Amino acid sequence: MRRGRAWSSRSGLAVAWVLLGVGSPFEALAAPRRTTVFLDFGGGPVGPGDDASLGQATCVGSEFLFPIFLGSERAADVARDEAQRLVAPYGVRVVTQRPPPHLPYTHVRVGGAPEDLTLDSKLNGLACQVDCDDRSPRDTVFTFADKWLDTAALTELDEYERAVQVGRISIHEAAHAWGLEHAGASESLMARFPSAGQPQFVVGCQPQDLDGESECPEVRTRYCPAGQQDADAELRALFGDGVPDTVAPTARIRWPPDGHVVEPGATVTVEVEVADDYEGFGWLLEVPQLDWQHIARDVEQTEVSLVVPAGRWTLRLEAIDHDRNIGEAVVNLEARSPEEVPVDEPLAPQSECACRSHGTAATSWLCLWLWLVVGAGRRRPVSAPAPAPGSPARTSGTGH
Repeated sequence: MRRGRAWSSRSGLAVAWVLLGVGSPFEALAAPRRTTVFLDFGGGPVGPGDDASLGQATCVGSEFLFPIFLGSERAADVARDEAQRLVAPYGVRVVTQRPPPHLPYTHVRVGGAPEDLTLDSKLNGLACQVDCDDRSPRDTVFTFADKWLDTAALTELDEYERAVQVGRISIHEAAHAWGLEHAGASESLMARFPSAGQPQFVVGCQPQDLDGESECPEVRTRYCPAGQQDADAELRALFGDGVPDTVAPTARIRWPPDGHVVEPGATVTVEVEVADDYEGFGWLLEVPQLDWQHIARDVEQTEVSLVVPAGRWTLRLEAIDHDRNIGEAVVNLEARSPEEVPVDEPLAPQSECACRSHGTAATSWLCLWLWLVVGAGRRRPVSAPAPAPGSPARTSGTGH
């Protein structure tokens, strides 16, 4: 594990994503995506793994309880506001409430001290890895806030100044999880020792400040000469600008159709179609009546299989983006045993006969007799005398 001197330590395998045939720097990536930073002041369990929504971090060897933030609610708000200031130019959202689990986000655990992770006490934060091009969008990083706000009993000015530092450290560590490395002088947020003024993601190429070789050299040279980094250009290529996204993702269930019927216990493969104007969105499929959910860790997945018990169920697909626009689709599904074909009951005589020329002679005469009897009874006036025996019935219809 390699450790930074002041702001951060970084560990894990360095992955260089080689992109061939690149023209301009901004053609190296797909269309910009969006992301969310979750500033988590509440502490709680954290264990090994690579999915922030499951409380996991790649640099944690075994599960432990991460301490809560000891500062005041006001200090947490100040830290959040500073974090928002730093990422405002980009398509990055900062929240203090846990995002839904199907939305990929960077989890910043705020609280505790370096010793909680058996690290050097001089460290202010930890990013488990430099994730080149943010290839793994569910990273967890740590801000050791106890070094700055170890109590709520501070003067208002001291609390404010220290809370601002907590917000800056949080975004510095999150930026490592997006693939940025240490670079620049004190005005750069990615410097090892940022200034006490208002550091930011500086525009333009700046010399890197590394302990060894760059972990993402192909990414760096997309924008700058070797050994330099343009943090602003890289973040704009990754996440676009900060203009709010008002377009909801599209969500469609391609199979099964609405009202589909299967036998109880059958396996149904649900085919979905989801898309958005920005990458980085997430989706889930659920059956609310069964309290069943499938969270798509891979948004490229298009099929989900489930076993359907007897009953009537609702399949609901939801796609969500980082501005919390939601697209959804719903189909109804029924699982029941095949119904027996009912035996047809004899039909009551009708006033009209559906005789056809291909019928037998017996059935034709029977139809004619019924037609004559029923027709005569229908048309006979109530006051008319009954016809004499043997006289023909009078009708106004035409025979078959």
